[in-house]
Amino acid sequence: MTDAIGAADGWWAELYDEHLADVLLERDEAPLATLDFLERALGLRQGARVFDQCCGIGSLAVPLAARGYALVGWDLVPSYVARARADAAQAGLALELHAADAFAFVPSAPCDAGFNWWTGFGYARDDAKNLEMLRRAYESLAPGGRFALDTMNVPGVVRAFRPEVTLERRGIRLVRRSALDLEAGLLHKRWSYTLPDGQPLERHSTVRLHTPWELRALLEAAGFSGVTLVGDVDGSPLTVESPRCIAIAAKDAR
Repeated sequence: MTDAIGAADGWWAELYDEHLADVLLERDEAPLATLDFLERALGLRQGARVFDQCCGIGSLAVPLAARGYALVGWDLVPSYVARARADAAQAGLALELHAADAFAFVPSAPCDAGFNWWTGFGYARDDAKNLEMLRRAYESLAPGGRFALDTMNVPGVVRAFRPEVTLERRGIRLVRRSALDLEAGLLHKRWSYTLPDGQPLERHSTVRLHTPWELRALLEAAGFSGVTLVGDVDGSPLTVESPRCIAIAAKDAR
């Protein structure tokens, strides 16, 4: 595997632009099944303070706030945070949103629960760096708080590997070409856009392929306990056919 399709660490600062937001992050409807799952898995009570680590444009934070929770979100991309703030204001909701690095940021007051969704984890090739993000999540929780982490189901990705996927939305055409590096445990992607005016644009990404047992070990290394894994937002058991790998873990009560 060469770096022709891969990307050095820090690629996320370039990849996550407005074009990706328009194609992949904007949603016509709130993801109700995901919101319901988070309420159940995190044991949320009305008024609970909940964090969204790597919140993007607020696709989950804003509708969760509408359900009566106090949301704290942060994302590296200031324009994404601005979009989330605008959507929250339009809905008459007060969210605490920050443009901040998830490898370093911890909110000023602890939260009752939190989550990191849609593969916002595993962006560094070195797991010592990835572990820092999980440690920040742990530090963001009050004792007894619960955390949910949504990632790829790596055995399923490998089993049904798709080297090329084409998406079209809002006049943008995206061809995403992928390559597996099983020796290094990495998934490389080349993101080739054709913009509405015909202009081409290319981005790259490299994500760690964490097996479910590696994910459990990382969460435990960050301090979490009681780690359980499920395969989808319906709570179904994790199997090779599962569309996702979702970990639920807790910070010990003191």
